[in-house]
Amino acid sequence: MVDILINKLGVIENKDIYSFILQNSLIEVELTNYGASVLSIMVTDKTGKMTDVVLGYKNLEDYIKSDKLLGATVGRCANRIEGGIVKIGSKTIQLSQNDGNNHIHGGFSGLNKKVWNFKQIENGIEFSYLSPDGEEGYPGNLQIKITYTLDNSALKINYKAQSDKDTIFNPTNHTYFNLDGKGDILEQYLRINSDFYTENDENSLPNGKICSVKNTPMDFRDFKKIGVDIESDFEQIKFGKGFDNNWVVKDYDGKLKSVAKAYSPQNGIKLEILTDLPGVQFYSGNYLDTEFESRNNIKIDKRCGFCLECQYFPNAFKHDHFLKPILKAGEIFDKNIIYKFN
Repeated sequence: MVDILINKLGVIENKDIYSFILQNSLIEVELTNYGASVLSIMVTDKTGKMTDVVLGYKNLEDYIKSDKLLGATVGRCANRIEGGIVKIGSKTIQLSQNDGNNHIHGGFSGLNKKVWNFKQIENGIEFSYLSPDGEEGYPGNLQIKITYTLDNSALKINYKAQSDKDTIFNPTNHTYFNLDGKGDILEQYLRINSDFYTENDENSLPNGKICSVKNTPMDFRDFKKIGVDIESDFEQIKFGKGFDNNWVVKDYDGKLKSVAKAYSPQNGIKLEILTDLPGVQFYSGNYLDTEFESRNNIKIDKRCGFCLECQYFPNAFKHDHFLKPILKAGEIFDKNIIYKFN
């Protein structure tokens, strides 16, 4: 059984912003209709203490001001697109350029900055938003529904969307995890179910090369401390000032599978991520800063959280061999991300 508590957080442009607390006997998750975002995830550690394992700000104003996307839904298209240029059939489309000459995470006012409609459903909340034709350059009126539900110790996220024109859709969730609940994430362990990663250029844009992780710092096929190679002189790590690449999901077949696991040796909390998307971006919080404080009055600083963003490959329209996140008019987009705790 899932209990749901609803509280008003504030008002943005005459629209009410709420928090939604979903709780059962194993997990408590707080969401908001601003950016269809995750505010907190409380789970029990090995001593029985409840720990918030994600980064969140103290107040709504910080979410509005910040560009770090804590817990947010990002899109229409997550990650980077070179020049903001995409092709659908014979049409070349110019998206907004909000990252120098490039497009990232949906543009200047992506899904993370929208006030979503909501309704309570069994075991969770459904958020919905109509992204109008031309928003940030994207074609088609796109109706999006995102459901967050609790299932025992798992938070399940389902994305559904339909457009009246051929368009691009590649959403993800941008939650930063810190399984210790404080400090940095360097002593926490990570495993990624992947033999390959997409190589980046100096602007963090995949250059089309799919490289083996073998004998490189990018090898997370077995559990490894996040901090072991994070200061390596390996070119990809130097480009990102830490880890910030897309890993290729092993044996991808479009079905739900486990793509990553992490754990804290300090408190015993374990995280497993499952998805039916083809890639996962591991970002080690290299550009977090101390501009804002977290909910427990601790400064949010460099490498105090990590993201595992399930997605289609970044910069897919630049490279013919990358699967394209094209959603045909009238078709239903239906993908999932699951955060499971232990």
